[in-house]
Amino acid sequence: MQQQDRIIRSFPEVESVFGKAGRALTATDPAPLEMFETIINLKPENQWREGMTTDKLIAEMDQALQFPGVANAWTMPIKARSDMLATGIRTPIGIKVFGTDLVEMERLARQIEAAVRTVPGTTSAYAERLTGGFYLDIEPDRGQLARYGLPVGDLQDVVATAMGGDLVTRTVEGRERFGVIVRYPRGLRDSPEAIAQQVLVGDSGRGAGSAG
Repeated sequence: MQQQDRIIRSFPEVESVFGKAGRALTATDPAPLEMFETIINLKPENQWREGMTTDKLIAEMDQALQFPGVANAWTMPIKARSDMLATGIRTPIGIKVFGTDLVEMERLARQIEAAVRTVPGTTSAYAERLTGGFYLDIEPDRGQLARYGLPVGDLQDVVATAMGGDLVTRTVEGRERFGVIVRYPRGLRDSPEAIAQQVLVGDSGRGAGSAG
């Protein structure tokens, strides 16, 4: 983002530029966590290069800001928020593809991307690349839990805390508040084997024992 800001600031038409990563800690902000948002203030048009227009300036900036994995969307700040709140799409115009086959959906999205690029007035077009997710299902061994007298809820609580963390307190530093979250070190939860061996379900009266 800092590199992006430096490139934008190098254009003589730019008065100031400010980039922001992530989003505000509020449910009213529709921006996703991975989004960069850059506010660009331009100088008066009489100070621009001769023959320069808004469309030409956007085209030049878009060409200079080609980073792998980053798609540029040029719009106004308030309009961007309104569009995201109304449609969930981060660009002025969006096309949604629905289906159950991720491979086929991505193939169609790439075709749509190529077709939209040829439409007059299009400054940039980008189809978000689809990726599958990985999930770990943990099934309680109820026989083993019963042997140690452990309820299923205790196992679920321990797994949830070990993997995702648990908010135990908050710290106040001036006007800022930070949550303190406790969870297992990465080395004890970075593989299914480590989780099976290291995530221990304990009872205050019996000590700790593994159950999976």
